[in-house]
Amino acid sequence: MSKFVAVVVMMFCLLSAGSLIAKDKSANGVYRPTLSTSAKKYLREFQLGKATQDEVIQYVGMPDKSNTIGGSEFLTYSIAPKTSSGVIEYTYELKEGVVVNVTYLNSGNFFGVTQRESATELQQSP
Repeated sequence: MSKFVAVVVMMFCLLSAGSLIAKDKSANGVYRPTLSTSAKKYLREFQLGKATQDEVIQYVGMPDKSNTIGGSEFLTYSIAPKTSSGVIEYTYELKEGVVVNVTYLNSGNFFGVTQRESATELQQSP
């Protein structure tokens, strides 16, 4: 009986310890997308106008590419494995340090089909 109680207590401690570990998601819902991330869901739920550049870098990491064009800064993250022949990437557009759009690009990675989605377009559609 005492072994059973000890196992239950240990499992409870392990489960509650997860809340003490660094979070993978910011208060504004920023996290690093993966190959298994649903792009449309990620883009629909992204907090445009709230997430900051520091938050993106902290939770997504350092960008693979960055550009500044016409007053906007673009941070691009490649998600596809390096051995892949296609491109899967998320690009965060920032104005004055705040994310105003996120785009998803899947270019010919599996079937030669290109898919491009935009958070602003998805969030404005019904």
